[in-house]
Parts: sequence; structure tokens; C-alpha cells
Amino acid sequence: MDTCQICGRELPAGGVGRPRRYCSRACRSRAYRLRVADTPEVPVDDAAPLTVDAIVSAAIALGDEEGADAVSMRGAAARLDAGVMSLYRHVAGREVLIDLMVDKVFGQHPLPEPGPPGWRAKLALSARAEWAVYRSHPWVARLVAHTTRPPLAPNLMSYTDWRMRALDGLGLPFPVMTQAAIMLSTQLQGAALGLYAESEATRHTRQSREEWTAARREAITDALQARDLPMIARFGPAEYDASTPDKIVEFGLDRLLDGIEALIGTPADVMPDTAGMPGTH
Repeated sequence: MDTCQICGRELPAGGVGRPRRYCSRACRSRAYRLRVADTPEVPVDDAAPLTVDAIVSAAIALGDEEGADAVSMRGAAARLDAGVMSLYRHVAGREVLIDLMVDKVFGQHPLPEPGPPGWRAKLALSARAEWAVYRSHPWVARLVAHTTRPPLAPNLMSYTDWRMRALDGLGLPFPVMTQAAIMLSTQLQGAALGLYAESEATRHTRQSREEWTAARREAITDALQARDLPMIARFGPAEYDASTPDKIVEFGLDRLLDGIEALIGTPADVMPDTAGMPGTH
């Protein structure tokens, strides 16, 4: 399908006569001004000059409003009222754009130095800070957790480094410290994927989780009666509240920290062996 030569939006198919080159009068007018000026890369009078930060900010706003799948160079260009090819002068492509987006949002939630006393308090603080990123930008988990090749984002990597420093000197082997630090993010990202799915469902249905549940109450009752589910049938307001993403994260965080605490002080000869695990060296 043809696209607008100015903003990159898709053009409607069909029609007779000369093929369309622009999606709107505004884009046609902008093309004319650029031709007259004979400087295609110069922004129009009222447009802000393109910068890496402007492109990344536009892509973040796009993800916040339309979800992870909407994030693209073309989408960012449309928000900036710029030609899509002009963005490539500043950002090499979508993969690099995602790296920069993730780096920027994690940079907005820096971990303090030195942080609270005690390794457990430090790890808990870092987990809640990371969860705040996913809370503010649910698309981040969708882009980070669905790959074995995490973004090259120093501000994200600093979380792992900060956690490992919190565990340093407690008798844990370096590979175990690495696994503990990464596992904390893995658990949070798993919960955040549910958060992202919920945000997408809310956006598409225009119903919150509570509104959706209330609308399906009769169907839920029928489903419970059709099966022998004695424990599920006991669900009430307290159980519903306990199953929210925030409560699940707090429960899982405490259990994970309990596990790390059990490892600390464990003799080396009974420490978990990471040498033979897949992906370790």
C-alpha cells in the first residue's frame, strides 16, 4: 500500500486519475513549502527540530496511548509531523528506538545511592521501583519480557548491577548473585505482562477490570455451578483484592527474598550448582 510522502501514513486504495502522494491538505501544503525552499530536510516554520530525545519521547507517548505493537519509526514520525525517513538520521531503526525508550523510562526511576541499610530492604526498594516503571508504562514489559535479547539500556542494566552490589559480600557465588538479581526482574516482568494485557483489554473494551467482572457476574456464577470448584466458589471481595497485580507482586517479592535469605550463609558445597544449567558457562 502507498504511503504519504510527508508523514508516512498509509494512503487509501482505489480511485482514478493520478496516484495520491499525500494524505491531507496539510501534508500537500508542507511538501510545497519544502519544494519552494529547496531544503527537504529543514523543518517547516512552526515545527520543532528533530532530536533523538524528541523522537524517543514521541515513541513513549505512542506506546502509552496505543500499546507496544504501535511503537514504530513511522508512528513516531506521524506524532512529530515529520517524514519517516528524516527520523533515520537520528535513530537507526525500531530496535535502537526501543533501546532508547526503555533506557529513558528506567532513567526516570533511578535507584538511590547507597540506598537503605540491609540487602533485603535494598532489593525490595529496587523491585518496587521497577514495578513503578511497568505501572507507568505497561508496554515496557511487553517489549522487554518477550525476548531473550534484552534492550541495550544502561539505566535498565544499572538495576541488575545495583542489586548485585546489595548482595555482594554475603557469601553468595557471583553466578548466584547474577541469577538472583535477574530473577527479581523476571518475576516482575511476568506480573507486568498481565498488567499490560489488562491495560490493552481496558483500552479495547473501555471497561476496567472491576466493570468487566461486574458485567459478567451472572456468567461467572453459572461457570462455578457447572463445575465442582469448591475453593474458587469461596472467592469474595478479599480474595478478589488479593489477586490484583500489585498484591501478587508483593506476595511474590516476599517469597523470592525469603529464598535468597535461605541461600545466604549456605555452605559452598551445598550451594546450587549453576555450572551445568542451560545458558551458563
